[in-house]
Amino acid sequence: MKMLGAGRVTPLPVVFPLLLSFVAFILAMIALFAGTGSRQQELEEYHIIAINMSHFGKDLLPTETSEEAAPEPTRDGFLGFIDDVGDKADELADQVTDKVGDVLDSAADELADALGISQWYSFHIMSACEGDFAPNATEVGAWYNTTNCTAREPGVRFNLTEVINHEIDMGPLSFNTASIQLPDAVQQAVDLLNSALFAVFIFYALGSGFAGMAFLLSIATLALAYRQPENHRKTVLLNALNAFLGTLTLMIGSAITTAVARKGAAQINGMGDDVGISAVAGHKFITISWVAFGLMCAAFLFWTLMCCFPRKDQWDEGPAYGEKPARPSTSSDRGLLRGLFARNR
Repeated sequence: MKMLGAGRVTPLPVVFPLLLSFVAFILAMIALFAGTGSRQQELEEYHIIAINMSHFGKDLLPTETSEEAAPEPTRDGFLGFIDDVGDKADELADQVTDKVGDVLDSAADELADALGISQWYSFHIMSACEGDFAPNATEVGAWYNTTNCTAREPGVRFNLTEVINHEIDMGPLSFNTASIQLPDAVQQAVDLLNSALFAVFIFYALGSGFAGMAFLLSIATLALAYRQPENHRKTVLLNALNAFLGTLTLMIGSAITTAVARKGAAQINGMGDDVGISAVAGHKFITISWVAFGLMCAAFLFWTLMCCFPRKDQWDEGPAYGEKPARPSTSSDRGLLRGLFARNR
């Protein structure tokens, strides 16, 4: 059996990698261009990471701290009556304090708006966006209402601290930005993401390009199979090589974004909770990235099987591997016998 198959291609099976590569190309393009162009709002949920700032600034508001009172000895008579009156007054003061605390908590939920900053900031491969939650930040199932995005740029770098300070300075309230700076860990997580975005852009651009090329090569192979369903070994090898490169680049890009998004979100959540900052990794982005990788991997396996494992009916075509073809006899006996037969005549 030959190491490489005969490469015979029939039209119907080629539809399988054609559809796989087409869907992989669409998903890779969504991941690459989310947050840019005219569909910023529709594709906002396909971000790498989103930072929730709707509760930022809670530490600016006064909070009540309660301490457990030490037990006091009970008293009888007039002194006991005075103690009871004092206890009632303390309970009333606690109730008033609780009401004030509830009002302060409600104010903290709206503090981001009062500061003039956006309620969320998100990162995409080629842009960063900001906006507010709709209908509001506390509503279950609230969605991202995009208000602004940066210009499309490969490897965009976004300084969250700079943006926050600028928006607070331009906001309606007069706050000293030095007193409400972001924790260093939050900015470090943003810097980590910034440092990876250009590499992510390269891998997703290559991955989407190879996926698109796989779709076009599948169409060309399908046309060749209709015209001449015979040996197309070179075409099959080209399809397999292209699908392998697409699989490799999408795998690396997906692995980088998954690791960076989860590490950045964990770091922000660990250090930003005290100041009302949280983050979530872009689960939809991660999902479509790995699905695109899986589709290209399936297309690569298809072409590999077509290339290296021919059908059984192709194994019997031609001489077996290592078998020498029959050669015409060069023995001199043939001439002697021919002369003998001639004399006998």
